[in-house]
Amino acid sequence: MPRLAITLPFLLGSALCAQANFTQLSPAAMPSPRAGAIGVSDGSLLYSFGGKPGPGVELNDMWVFDGTSWLDITPAAGALPPGRDWYGAAYDTGRARFVLFGGRSSALGGNLGDTWEFDGVAWTQMTPVASPATGRWCAMAYDPVAGVTILFGGENLGVYRNETWSWDGTSWTQLSPANSPSIRARGRFSYDWQTGNMIYFGGRDTAGALADTWAWDGSNWSSVVTANAPTSSGVAGRFAYGMTYDFLRDRHVLYGGTRNGPTLSDVWEFDGTDWQQRTVSGPTSRTGPTFAYVLGLQKTYLFGGFGGPQLSDTWEYQTPDLPSAVAYGAGCSGPGGLLTLSSSNAPWAGDVWSATCGTLGATSLAMGVWGLNQVTLPLSAVLPMAPIGCNLLASADLVIGPLVPSGGQATVQLAVPNNAALAGFSLHVQVAELEFDLGGNWVGLYTSNGMTMTVGVR
Repeated sequence: MPRLAITLPFLLGSALCAQANFTQLSPAAMPSPRAGAIGVSDGSLLYSFGGKPGPGVELNDMWVFDGTSWLDITPAAGALPPGRDWYGAAYDTGRARFVLFGGRSSALGGNLGDTWEFDGVAWTQMTPVASPATGRWCAMAYDPVAGVTILFGGENLGVYRNETWSWDGTSWTQLSPANSPSIRARGRFSYDWQTGNMIYFGGRDTAGALADTWAWDGSNWSSVVTANAPTSSGVAGRFAYGMTYDFLRDRHVLYGGTRNGPTLSDVWEFDGTDWQQRTVSGPTSRTGPTFAYVLGLQKTYLFGGFGGPQLSDTWEYQTPDLPSAVAYGAGCSGPGGLLTLSSSNAPWAGDVWSATCGTLGATSLAMGVWGLNQVTLPLSAVLPMAPIGCNLLASADLVIGPLVPSGGQATVQLAVPNNAALAGFSLHVQVAELEFDLGGNWVGLYTSNGMTMTVGVR
């Protein structure tokens, strides 16, 4: 399918600056102060289990957050997991289960190796034949393609591990990838819905903080070599942070943690190629926060953590400058059928935005009609080859073409400059189809619906 890219040189300017930021929320009720409670989401809610409110004690309550209110959904009857912190957790969306493994329990005198599942109503302790070794600080995430939860690493009594396991709801299976990160713990997984990879950054081993990035593709690990990495005082490496994948912005977001003692409050984002530090304001420095993206709410949420004392504040993280591509007006029917223009992706600054039009005739060409304004001009009034109902919907400040259809479709593209000043800037576009007969004579003019694209800034 041919594609046509245009740029807007008159809009080029300073490099993009950070837009996403934290906003503190004020829910009426919330969990008590705590740290080491892993946050996961089912796509609609943020789940947070247990955690450590202070020295020598861990909790076993379950809370959910809907973007506005926290609700304690701890079952009043039935079995409950022992209180713990620094466990592994993931949400199995295929089976609608919160999956919990291991962690640390002061009441039970050390680290744990048990597996539990929560179905939203009751907890069930699972009894697999085999399972990962007892430990804390493992990383877990759900792989929706394979339909299993993946666990990596962990630590017990000073022994760090680099085993990779999968959980299918019944059995743990130790995997044997050809490559693997070195032994480590206190890092986090985040599943990338665009690539299907899980990303793991840093963590720590017996020597201290690590600074490498790894990707798990469902069967093997691969090292991702980056030019930059999260640092502290200019030295790369991080553990005990929060990390999640922001589907809307296509970024893995890392917050806080520590490298050499002091807690941190910076934000780093990984775009699949490199890490970038963002300039943000908001939460105080901390380790071990509840931190997860909620797909249905299109925001990342942070709760609590350890920042000297345990904390109990709630924050959301997202850009206020979201992109949009909204259809307007109606297309008319050409030789191939009704002309319909639809957006293929979100128009973010720094990306190439595409819109595809179909269905065009076999002997047609197409033009991209771009404008700063929406208009409604009946073409039949000025051009006899345009049927009644075919309208010019964009002000035709720029006409680009010809586009040669492939498979009855043609695509227009806009290379959006990487400029924060473009936030909220809109353009309007439609496709005009030019029909020719076998002798090469122009015999028809037809138009698609319009599309208003508004630039968002990550």
